[in-house]
Amino acid sequence: STTLPGNIKATWVKPISPYISQHVQVIGAEGKVFVSTASGLYAFDAATGNEVWVYPTELPLGHSPTYNNGFLYVGGMDRKMHKINASTGTEVWTFDAEGGFYTNPVVIDNKVFSGNRDGAFYAVNASTGELAWKYQTGSQILQSAAFKDGVLYFAANDGYSYALNAENGSLVWRSENKLPSMGQYSWWPVVYQNYVIFTRTAFEIGLSGAESVWMFCPPGSITCSVPSNRIPGTFASPA
Repeated sequence: STTLPGNIKATWVKPISPYISQHVQVIGAEGKVFVSTASGLYAFDAATGNEVWVYPTELPLGHSPTYNNGFLYVGGMDRKMHKINASTGTEVWTFDAEGGFYTNPVVIDNKVFSGNRDGAFYAVNASTGELAWKYQTGSQILQSAAFKDGVLYFAANDGYSYALNAENGSLVWRSENKLPSMGQYSWWPVVYQNYVIFTRTAFEIGLSGAESVWMFCPPGSITCSVPSNRIPGTFASPA
């Protein structure tokens, strides 16, 4: 209902037939924009909207691609992680997992990191597509990871949050308690100072399925709680 200031108008509009998931973000690089869809990855000229190439997949892609040094990395429900040449749309390699990828990959130090619906967090060699290491959790990983100072942070649907050593996949810590929720989905954790902030999805009793989002900050076993009378936008002290 709010109008943006200035002379705002569409430069181009490009209809896309395949379904685009609500959590997919458009990624821009090399003068192109890249869109994950239910039937593959699309590349459009950022200036004109003309289709540059399409990388087809048999099943939907699970999240947005990650661009790094001329290549795109994206996972899908076909149980594959794909490395794609960003200029030509050609396949470089695919890595096979045991479940579908629903998360946005993190690419650091020649490794591609991504959680999977099989409950495993994978690290794949970005050059060769070979498995570097794998860490198994107790349930699906549907939340994309955050990275800071050699450590990866994410939550799984077993209710726990995890911190893994990015070099070898060893466990740095697992939250002492479960984060109460109906699941940890596509929102990324946020690293703020010495805290990792996670969001959860909850369907409260009596709200007819209304969705509410809560925040948790568990370095070790610490959980941030916000009193009901807290002014939105201010920080609460750790409980």
